[in-house]
Amino acid sequence: MNNMRYFRQALAMMREEKLFSGIYIVGTALAIAFTMVMAVVYYIKLAPVYPEANRARTIYFEGLRIEAENEGMGQTGFSTKAFEEWFQNSENIEYCSPTLLAAGTGKTEGRCHSFVVRGKDDFLEVVRNEVSADFFRIYEYDFLSGRPFTNKEVEDKEEVCVISDALAERLFGKGVDAVGRMVELENGGDNLRVVGVIRGCSQLTPDSYADVLMPYTQFEFYSGSPYSGTYSVVATVKDDAHLQALKQELDDVAARIEQAHPEALNNFSFGEGVKKKLVLTRHMETHPMHVLRTENRDGTFDMVTNWQLVKHYASILFVLLFVPALNLCGVVAGRMERRRAEMAVRKTFGARRSTLLNQVVIENLVLTTIGGIIGLVLSWLAIYGLRAEILGMFFDNSTLSSAPIVEGEMLFAPLLFIGAFAAIMVLSLLAAVVPAWWSLRKPIVESMMEKR
Repeated sequence: MNNMRYFRQALAMMREEKLFSGIYIVGTALAIAFTMVMAVVYYIKLAPVYPEANRARTIYFEGLRIEAENEGMGQTGFSTKAFEEWFQNSENIEYCSPTLLAAGTGKTEGRCHSFVVRGKDDFLEVVRNEVSADFFRIYEYDFLSGRPFTNKEVEDKEEVCVISDALAERLFGKGVDAVGRMVELENGGDNLRVVGVIRGCSQLTPDSYADVLMPYTQFEFYSGSPYSGTYSVVATVKDDAHLQALKQELDDVAARIEQAHPEALNNFSFGEGVKKKLVLTRHMETHPMHVLRTENRDGTFDMVTNWQLVKHYASILFVLLFVPALNLCGVVAGRMERRRAEMAVRKTFGARRSTLLNQVVIENLVLTTIGGIIGLVLSWLAIYGLRAEILGMFFDNSTLSSAPIVEGEMLFAPLLFIGAFAAIMVLSLLAAVVPAWWSLRKPIVESMMEKR
């Protein structure tokens, strides 16, 4: 009952103190808007979104590493031989697939392997990836027609592919079933038969984004070493026990290769007679580690509980939420100074400090909620309307189109609403409790005399 009365008083106060209410609401809206933009960005990067629903169980292997005693190290991608011998038959891996490294970078971030195909009127430059059949189990694409290619088609090196719905429309026209049709290549190579059409995903999920997915066995690459190539590996594991067992298994594989096939380490230019060590698990990463490492190329995060990971997100939260809260604290403190006599009179007539504090908190919660809703809407409008500019600051801008796809689940996820509500509550409590408690703890006589 009292809370409803405080709510009505808060609305009346907004009409009477328009300047204070306006400043408070605008300050809250901006703080929540900036916080929610960051929340959406990291939700896209870390949460299970289409088609990367298995991120919690996904492991990334960026490549093999050769460390030379006192002469530094060298790193390269995996070859198809390395993938098939070291990963494909592992009992600790649920599903695994090779996946192309970004051209010339040795990174999976921002895949830029272009592929030119013949469209209806001219040639189109599209993004391709070379994968195994397990790729469609790791990433849960929605097939609009057809099916994924099979293990047998991969083993037989058949010229098949899976394409996105956007590419199917550009190649064959709207409403035309692309399954069974041929994708013509510009370079005169063997054309690819379409076996499936998927609902395209966003460029904001770069590990799964591609216009054309084809079997990795269609192309051969030789770098001078049987294990060095152009692929990284993505895999899923069932649980942490399998993850730890896989790490030990790959360490044992590396030691065995060093002993049985030392010539496999000779494609790096180290001094004569230098002792070399093969490392396969240096960049064996869970999804959060994978995201953070691609953001910070200078740091290596060996475990997800690394203190640098905590500081990374804590600093963002502090700047976007707590700094504005300090500013709002100052605004509330000024208002509490003007209300000290009012509070002193109410305490004289028996009002408890907790009752008065509760009233101030509810009044500020009303203002914060209004500002929070405005900020939430502003964040959605900003991300959608300025998505190329805003998202380009957090993703590989070289691979984003002028209007990258932002799926509804990326903006309206329940977790984001819970996060927004929590941010509103935290901001309201931080801004209201400290100045109100500080003002209410002063003696009644002192508060009334200061007013005079």
